Amino acid sequence: MSPRADARANRAALLESAARRFASDGPDVALDVVARDAGVSIATLYRHFPHREALVAAAYAQEIEALGSVPDDRSGSVALARWLLRFVEFARTKRALGDLLHAPGADHPPARGVILDALDRILARGVADGTLREDRDSADVLALLAGLWTLPDDDTWSERADRLAGFVLDGLTVPSSSGPD
Repeated sequence: MSPRADARANRAALLESAARRFASDGPDVALDVVARDAGVSIATLYRHFPHREALVAAAYAQEIEALGSVPDDRSGSVALARWLLRFVEFARTKRALGDLLHAPGADHPPARGVILDALDRILARGVADGTLREDRDSADVLALLAGLWTLPDDDTWSERADRLAGFVLDGLTVPSSSGPD
């Protein structure tokens, strides 16, 4: 592997580890734990990210990029279900990173526009294929999903977040007519 490819692989491993560790251990996780989890030295971490805030911002940017990617499914409702799982994971990570992300001078990408764009594309696909209701828009869906940030930060968060995402999906999905005529 060339040095450049090796550096890219190390950076990718660090970002993956950071997202996972910040979500599971909180934003104060020791950076040497992140480096060890990524299979690199702490010096390698600091070569790529000179301070904690740089690592947080890069991990957050990667999460935003993933939210902007629409699952490639034939059905809009299936794409929405898969995207909602990704959004719940994003919310879990963002909760853990919240203090660092909103610190004075924090530099991170604007999530709202990326999320609304992805939802617009998913909803349009679902309306076109008849699996999602047409009387909803992406801003309404995002407003409902904002409830994830109001959930108490306790052991029930994941279960409740999944349930709320299910409510959103149920409210957007066109019921199938599988009964007798």
